[in-house]
Amino acid sequence: MAYFTEAQLINYASQLRNSRTNFSNIIEAKEASVVAAATIFLSHSHKDREKAEGLVYYLASLGIKVYVDWNDSDMPRITNKETAEKIKAEIKTKALFIILATYNALESRWVPWEIGVADQCKGDQKILLIPVADYSGRFDGNEYLQLYKRVEEAAAGGFGVFAPGQNNGTTLENYIRVNGA
Repeated sequence: MAYFTEAQLINYASQLRNSRTNFSNIIEAKEASVVAAATIFLSHSHKDREKAEGLVYYLASLGIKVYVDWNDSDMPRITNKETAEKIKAEIKTKALFIILATYNALESRWVPWEIGVADQCKGDQKILLIPVADYSGRFDGNEYLQLYKRVEEAAAGGFGVFAPGQNNGTTLENYIRVNGA
């Protein structure tokens, strides 16, 4: 099995830019999708904005809405207590919590805090880890990330969701359809 790669995510972001689609409106054309009602909070490092945009574009192609804090006009532009409270509220109100697990995310101060908030209010069924392999093909995650389901390329094609230590899972779309409401 293989993880999403940095190159794939950057390519998806490039497709978004080339389509001249407004980032905040990419979901509109997918409203008829079975999983369109699912909402997801995306935890990531702001240093990985292009990779986050690529993931959002990929998920939007499946009809999945994703909340990204820097795309929220109500989010304070200077990080403060209000920022933390708003992020907590968004994590609680979104159906699923996804961690874009890059080197930068694992080094971030915010991402582990967000994971702790999500773990407390969502439990492990509503948290997905998206490991991102670097350009050498490696993903070096932290031990606590092994608590959560992971998204990987499935043998049958596309991406699947797999429980820790398991090689059998379900499609990403099916997982979101079942758990995203």
